[in-house]
Amino acid sequence: MTSVVLGHIPFAIIGILFFGLPNIDGLKFIIASSLLHFFYQVFLLNAYRYGELSEIYPIARGLSPLIILIVSFLFFHEEISKQEIFAIFLISFSLIIYGLKQFLLKKSEVKGFVLAVVTGFFIASYSLVDGYGARVTQNPVGFYSVMTIANGFIFYVFARCKEKEILKRIILSGKMYFFIGGTASYAAYAIVVWACLYLPIAVVSSLRETSILFAVLLGVFFLKEKINLTKSLLILGLFFGVIILRLN
Repeated sequence: MTSVVLGHIPFAIIGILFFGLPNIDGLKFIIASSLLHFFYQVFLLNAYRYGELSEIYPIARGLSPLIILIVSFLFFHEEISKQEIFAIFLISFSLIIYGLKQFLLKKSEVKGFVLAVVTGFFIASYSLVDGYGARVTQNPVGFYSVMTIANGFIFYVFARCKEKEILKRIILSGKMYFFIGGTASYAAYAIVVWACLYLPIAVVSSLRETSILFAVLLGVFFLKEKINLTKSLLILGLFFGVIILRLN
């Protein structure tokens, strides 16, 4: 996690050089987002101590678009069509049901489930802050770049308190995570924040969470994993959710 978070910084600097710094109106969003991202990272790490990726990830990621949808509708009066609402529910419930099924099959600790739910709330929180931060500044890449540098500093201080030799470990054995993981993670989320200029944040969030569809398909085609009924329902739910959003 430290390797990936610090791996954002080189590209964040490049992003600022190309797109410039966000305006001062975005400062409160940057501070709030950097802290929310930090708590998300900490809770996610702890969730993985009590549950596996196939359990934690779908629940946390499936829950967040529903929270964003409810908050956007009740407090920000964002225009979201009935078709979009239906598609978001379809995508979210497909993910949540899949994650719950994995928890029941593997009989993991309830603590892992609780931490996954809390993580989902943090994902929803930083997604809303980042979406509105991008809109306020009208500079999504500059906004995200400054935020992720601030978040990188906060997380590094936390990581170094846990392990003083963390930077040395990254240099010795974490370079791949730093360069590949950091680059992919930075680019992916910069696009997500940029998309919030053009679509409701709940829609962007739900489309973002369909990434698990690609993970499942890659597992089937390259790792020769079997498709069972649960995976089939997940694939269908995500696929039709995306189609419905596209046809809106």
